[in-house]
This record gives sequence, structure tokens and C-alpha cells, in this order.
Amino acid sequence: MIARLPALGGAAANVLVGPAAGDDAGVYLFQGQGLVATADFITPVCDDPRRFGRVAAANSLSDVFAMGGRPLFALNLCCFPEQVPFEALSEILVGGREALDEAGAALLGGHTVQDQELKFGLAVVGQAAPDRLLTLAGARAGDALVLSKPLGTGATINAYKVDALDAEALEPALVEMERLNAAASRLALEHGARACTDITGFGLAGHALNVARASLVELRIEFASLPVHDSFWEAVARGVSTGKTESNRRSAAAQVVVRAPLAEAQRELLFDPQTSGGLLIALPPERGASLLEALLHSGHRAARIGEVVPGPPGLCVD
Repeated sequence: MIARLPALGGAAANVLVGPAAGDDAGVYLFQGQGLVATADFITPVCDDPRRFGRVAAANSLSDVFAMGGRPLFALNLCCFPEQVPFEALSEILVGGREALDEAGAALLGGHTVQDQELKFGLAVVGQAAPDRLLTLAGARAGDALVLSKPLGTGATINAYKVDALDAEALEPALVEMERLNAAASRLALEHGARACTDITGFGLAGHALNVARASLVELRIEFASLPVHDSFWEAVARGVSTGKTESNRRSAAAQVVVRAPLAEAQRELLFDPQTSGGLLIALPPERGASLLEALLHSGHRAARIGEVVPGPPGLCVD
């Protein structure tokens, strides 16, 4: 759809990262600084409205962090059903504000519409140094691949919604979804990261392929190294998946080679859509161990999951 849009005209001269790049956010050059702009909203992931607000805000802020930026300000995006109690809606906004406060960003307002399905998120503007942007296109052969959060939130959330998992089983994944990618972004920059993306709706395979295609390289991932929420395995064992998992699989199938002898549940993990997922970071191999150590020290359940190799764009899972 984006390909059919008319050219940007005179404003294009200041666009450092536009819609055609497929990156996590757009970047506009203004007075020597890169303004990073993005918007996102999600449906509820838990029964606690304040914690849902925090997760939704963290999810929206993540695109700025994935570009190596820091958020400056945000606007609430509220799609609220009329029948939801005012107190619950207010708590969602409180949770979102808490996440913004933690990120050091200001809330300037927002917009609300009535909707049959509750949704909440943010439009965010951040700032990044133009010469230190983290994009999809920077990965180089030999780079190490580090993932900053565990996978498996898609099936976990759905399992909770249909009572296949209880609140105790959801809690570890919920804590990680509330975690901002601010520290991971900062540490990635400090350790010389060359490419980055956050793992969200397209799942690990889809977002890894975005890096491979933009950088014209192959990403090789060791399945045994992937950090995974225990709740994901419980969910798929009870027959729970997501509506997007199969479409993610179909979209990525042509450029994904699975050489590891994976069971169907393990294959599903590759395509499970994430909410407020971690950063996938490509950086020089000699810096991979120190970045991983720093992430673990900061509280992240991170892992070094593979490497970048020469070859036609694709993803190989060993």
C-alpha cells in the first residue's frame, strides 16, 4: 500500500528514514537533529488496566529505542468502548503516563474515539543523532546477534484470555512486556551496534528477515540459544496459538530455512507475534559478549542467538 503513495515532494530532502525503508520509525532531519516519529496501539494483554497502560506505552516507545533514539514527547491514542467504566479507562492512562515518566518523555495530550474493541497506545516523537541511527540496513557479515528479551508473548497472552493460563503463569511475561527497551538501546549504542529492530507483530522470523533484506545478508540463528517464556510452551501444549502466527509463517516462508530438527511447537515460536518484545541487535562480534554481559547485569533476560553471514537475504535456523 505504501508503494502507491505519491512522492513526498520538497519535504523529502529532510527525510532520513521514510516509509519505503520499512524501518521501525521514521526520521526527519530538523536543525541538525534526527526527529524519530512513530505510532502504535494494542488491545489489552491483562486484566489490570494500569499495567495494560504501561505495556501499551512501552510497546509504542519501543520503536524509538529500536532506532537508537530517546523519546521526547507523546500523545495518547485512545479507542475506548462506551461501556468500559471510567475508572478503568483512567487507570490505563495512568499506566501509560508512568511508562512515559520512566522514559523521560512528556505527555502533551492525545485523542479519543469510541470503538467496539478497547485499544490504547501512543504517537511518539524522539530524538537521535543522525550519524548514530540504528536501522535495518546496517548489519554486516560477521556481526553477532543479541536478543534483549524472551520470546513467546503472543500465545501466552491468548492463553490467558481463554483461561488456559492463570495470572501467575502470565506474570513473568507481563513483567518483560512492561520493561522499556531504553537500557537495551543505550547499551547497544555504547557497544557499537550497527543494526537493530524490535521484535513485535511479525515475530522473530519476520523481523529478522527485515534486517536481512535491508542489509543484504543472511541471519543465522541457533534455536537452542533463544530465550523463551515458559508460559509459551504451556500455551502451545494446550492448543493455543494466535490469529497472526500462520500469516507470519506464510509471509516469511520463502526466505526461512530451518535446518534444526524442530517440533511443530518450536517452529511456532519463530512466527509468534510479540507485544513489547525485545531488541534484536547486530554488532561487531568482538563486542557481543560485553553487550550481553551488560544487558544481563541491567536485568534483561538477554541472549546471544546467532550471527550475520554473507549470502542472499534470508534467515537460517540451526
